[in-house]
Amino acid sequence: MAGLLLAALLAGAISPAASTEEPADAARPGQRPLPGSDEDELWYAMDRAERELQQHPLLVRDEALNGYVREVACKVAGDYCPDLRVYIVQQPWFNASMSPNGMMVVWTGALLRFQDEAELALVLGHEFAHFRQRHSLQQWRKAKRTSAFLGSFGLLAWGSGAGAAGPVADLLGVAHMYRFSREAEREADRLGFAAATSSGYDPAAGARLWQRMLDEEAARRYGKPVPVFASHPKTSERLADVRAAAEASGVADGNAGRARYGAAVRPFLASWLELELSRRMYDTSVRVIADLRALAEPDLQGLYAFAEAEAYRRRGKDGDAARAEALYVEAAGLPGAPPASHRELGLVQRGRGESAAATASLRRYLELAPDAEDAAFIRHYLTELENRP
Repeated sequence: MAGLLLAALLAGAISPAASTEEPADAARPGQRPLPGSDEDELWYAMDRAERELQQHPLLVRDEALNGYVREVACKVAGDYCPDLRVYIVQQPWFNASMSPNGMMVVWTGALLRFQDEAELALVLGHEFAHFRQRHSLQQWRKAKRTSAFLGSFGLLAWGSGAGAAGPVADLLGVAHMYRFSREAEREADRLGFAAATSSGYDPAAGARLWQRMLDEEAARRYGKPVPVFASHPKTSERLADVRAAAEASGVADGNAGRARYGAAVRPFLASWLELELSRRMYDTSVRVIADLRALAEPDLQGLYAFAEAEAYRRRGKDGDAARAEALYVEAAGLPGAPPASHRELGLVQRGRGESAAATASLRRYLELAPDAEDAAFIRHYLTELENRP
């Protein structure tokens, strides 16, 4: 599909119609491209990408979650709400994007990392600002004027730099190719902050969010730390900017919406945490999960303790096995712990030859998950343990 979209975009770049250009001023609510303009060509390609996205297997279709995220987007977009369509895609990295035709995409990795509605509103406000200011069109025109036309755009695979591949990379390879200038990104930060705070959201939300993102970058133990978005200002710069904006706003506090946000994402946390671990970037996962657990409600402590244990177990560095075991023990006694916490603890105990303790843990696992896919294997282990002298 990316090839088809690229062909459409290249046609717009070289066709006579492409010479018809409206000024790239800020969009008005309900504004559509001038027929036959280069912007019209751009929207045509993005409309095709959006139709493909609507059929993609990684699209999250839960009505309640989609309705909630769209509601927040509409709060910050105001009169532009009818121009936006919000999609949630099951991908474990922190990312969101905005296409010129109003297609806003949010990744579940971002939803996992947000801790309240104000943080969500800030990021959605940033993406909306790209749409309102028509940054995609500005970048498209700038790229067409350079000799490195394709290189300027990068033609990034969907999720470039985040390890996405296969069908996801094909899906929106062109729709997600916009590498806005840092000036455009700073403008989107400024306007997104204004949109969120004018809607009553806590002005300190950005500082909380970007401090955690900076901590996540710093947790990388290999390679060069990479900012969340390569084309954006450095995370440290964004943190300083949002802190200054919050202080300048003169607003002591605002609506964080923590309870509402928590209720909206709670049904998905277990699957999103497993996706987070599937990235196999365990140093950063340990940091992410610890941050989430620090402010989690009591009935989620077991879930986060188990996920943190899994991050340590899978990382496998010196001391990680002991850390994982301690967290399995802790998780097994906490509300909200997955049944697997008992299984993993039992397997550790079995490996050490602690037959009685292992038997108790594995039996508890089967009591809580009698239809688990690995139930037959666990019963085999139990038989083996019971027959030990």
